[in-house]
Amino acid sequence: MNEYLQFAKQVALAAGDIMLKHFDGSVATREKDDKSIVTVADEEINQLVIDQVAATYPEHGVLGEEASDLKAAEYLWVCDPIDGTIPYAKNMPVSVFSLALVKDGVSLVGVVYDPYMKRLYSAIKGGGAYMNDTPIGVSDRDLERHSLINVEWWGNAPYDVDTVLHDLSVETSVTVHHLGSVIGAAAYVAAGRYEACVFPGTIGKCVDVAAVKVIVEEAGGKVTDLFGNEQRYDQDINGALITNGKVHEQLVGLLTERLQESS
Repeated sequence: MNEYLQFAKQVALAAGDIMLKHFDGSVATREKDDKSIVTVADEEINQLVIDQVAATYPEHGVLGEEASDLKAAEYLWVCDPIDGTIPYAKNMPVSVFSLALVKDGVSLVGVVYDPYMKRLYSAIKGGGAYMNDTPIGVSDRDLERHSLINVEWWGNAPYDVDTVLHDLSVETSVTVHHLGSVIGAAAYVAAGRYEACVFPGTIGKCVDVAAVKVIVEEAGGKVTDLFGNEQRYDQDINGALITNGKVHEQLVGLLTERLQESS
């Protein structure tokens, strides 16, 4: 697994160079079929991953947000080339690159790279979590004043988690952020900066969680679907709850109650 991790780190650094190369506020964009936007940098990075995997591990498959090279393979590289495309296209430095190695739906290796702050988060399942090779760990805070929860939400999201988190903030004085990158926020959970991150994405959204699943859990946290269930990271997911572990069951209970009420 260490060889795979070193490969993923090298790809992440190259992806970061591409992100910075196009980060000038005038990067070319287009609208996809689902009405979301994609930039030339997203597509260039996704192709970089496909090319590098094909050259180094030709027997492996690639599942990318913008393009894939799927095959009957034991190992699958799951990639989000730029998480936070909208802020990236508007020249706001909050987006990150993400790459995971998945086997039988389980994330074994994960890297997340923030090229603006030069922060490379990484983990091997069973080997701890790191930022720039320094060990990191989740916070020990409860849901209380000055605790931070990130939520990513959009108008046609499958679950109205934004309303749930608004109500939680009113009830507990927890501060709720909308960073603009679920992967970047999850890395902050792993590093102890956020207590939790809530993500309602489903179809095609395993790319947003595959890498942080192993990074956050190796940092001492917990990652499940919105209702506390384990899920595979080589197919569609049922949202994601990413926490320091201490607040996980409380948030599962809240999300289950409130989302069922609104369904």
